[in-house]
Amino acid sequence: MRIWLIGAGQIGTSVLQQLQKNPDITVFVSDPSRSPQAVQEGVIEKVDLTENVTSVNINQLARRIRPDLILLSPAGNDRNLSGLEGGQAMAQALNYEISNRSDYPLIVLSLSNAR
Repeated sequence: MRIWLIGAGQIGTSVLQQLQKNPDITVFVSDPSRSPQAVQEGVIEKVDLTENVTSVNINQLARRIRPDLILLSPAGNDRNLSGLEGGQAMAQALNYEISNRSDYPLIVLSLSNAR
């Protein structure tokens, strides 16, 4: 199974550690940063794609990546939106829009997935 993990911050790092327990799963990781938490902690050597994923480009990128499943890590905490008034709601709306536009199966990860 090929999984595209969008976001390698706190939640993405925890999810990566679990996915790596199954050698039959290939994980393609994207993050806007070249050195997100998962890289800093040595969970992965590097991200595969450093590009912002939006509702506009999700399907174009997915056609290139060819995932069986997309996991979208909530971006609010990693992008410092949670400190802004309405920031968490904005992050949730962006995640909903991306998942709604995706032609591929997509699951938005929960904050409960973090360590």
